[in-house]
Amino acid sequence: MSHHHDVGVLRTHDEFGSDPVVVAYGAGVDSTAMLIGLRDRRIDISLIMFADTGSEKPETTAYLPIIDEWLRQQGMPPIHRVKRRSPRAGDTSLHAECLRKSVLPSLAYGGHSCSLKWKVDPQWAFTRDYLGWDRRQQRWPHGPTITKLIGYDASPADARRIANAAGKWPPGHRYRYPLMEWGWTREHCKQVILAEGLPLPMKSACWMCPASKKHEVDWLGATHPDLAALSAEMERRAHQRGLTSTQGLGRRWSWSQYLGYGDPRIDQPANAAT
Repeated sequence: MSHHHDVGVLRTHDEFGSDPVVVAYGAGVDSTAMLIGLRDRRIDISLIMFADTGSEKPETTAYLPIIDEWLRQQGMPPIHRVKRRSPRAGDTSLHAECLRKSVLPSLAYGGHSCSLKWKVDPQWAFTRDYLGWDRRQQRWPHGPTITKLIGYDASPADARRIANAAGKWPPGHRYRYPLMEWGWTREHCKQVILAEGLPLPMKSACWMCPASKKHEVDWLGATHPDLAALSAEMERRAHQRGLTSTQGLGRRWSWSQYLGYGDPRIDQPANAAT
C-alpha cells in the first residue's frame, strides 16, 4: 500500500523515522501546542489518544470538542478517548475507585500507579488493537516499534518527569518529546496556541490530583464546590480506614481542612458531601 506524499511530508516525517507516529494528547497547554507544531512540520500522525480517567476537570472535557474540530479542519486524525477497560469492580473513574476503596490517589502516598492504571495501560491496550500488536512475536505488523510523542516541554520539571518514566514503557515503543527537541517552553506553547486562534486550555490533571497547588484547590472550591466536597469525603473515608502515612490529598496538609470542611480525621460526613 503506497502512500503518495509530497517531498515536504517525506522529509519531515524522516525526523520521526518511518514508524507510525502515535500522539498522547493530554488536553493541556503543552500537548495542544505540540499538535500545532506537528501540523506545521507536516508530520504524518497515525493515532491521537486522550486517556480519560473519568476524573478530568469539566473544563478539560469541554476542550476536547474544540480541538477535535480544529484537527478536522487541519485534515488530521480525530482524538480517540480511551478509558480503562471495565475493571472487575466496575469503577468508571479514578475518583470512584478511591471512594470505593477508601483510599487517596496513589500520588498522595508517593506512588504513580494511578497514571499507570488509568492513563498508560488504557493507551497501550487501545494502541495494541488499533495497530495490530502481535503478542507472540512481540512486534507490530510494520516492524518492531512505533514512535509515541509526549508533550513534555523544555523545562527542568518536565526533564525530571522523563527520567522518572524511563523503564516504565510498554514494549514496541520509542518515545519522543517534540517540544523539548524544538526548545519550546510552556510560555512559548501558550503563545503558539493563542496565535492559532485557539483558547488556552486549563492545566490538565484530575480534579483531586495530590500534585495540585493551593491556588488550584482554591479554584476547585470556588468553581466546582461539588467536586471539592467529594475530595473532602475521599479524605474522610481514607482516615476512617486508618490513613496515617499522609495528612490528606495535599500530602502534608488536608484539602478538607484547607477548604473549610473540617478535620477529616473526626469521623463525621463532610457537611457538603451528605
